[in-house]
Amino acid sequence: MTTECVIDIETELARRRQVAVIWSIEDVRGVRPHLTDDQAWEVLQECLACHDCEYGFTWTHIEVVADEMFPTPHKSGGRP
Repeated sequence: MTTECVIDIETELARRRQVAVIWSIEDVRGVRPHLTDDQAWEVLQECLACHDCEYGFTWTHIEVVADEMFPTPHKSGGRP
């Protein structure tokens, strides 16, 4: 028998007086639609690992990391 654990993240964060911004693979694919879900997840994980609190986790950050990890053909010198 499995027990489902439901966490109300907003309530838990409020209890701790914390906030969080959530990014998803849909956000990554919104700026780089050619990526697969797995590639988008890799980009998110790398963004989290290398983000700088001075500059934040932004659309530009996602674009730069995605370009470094999975260059689009026109940016890597290939043909579109």
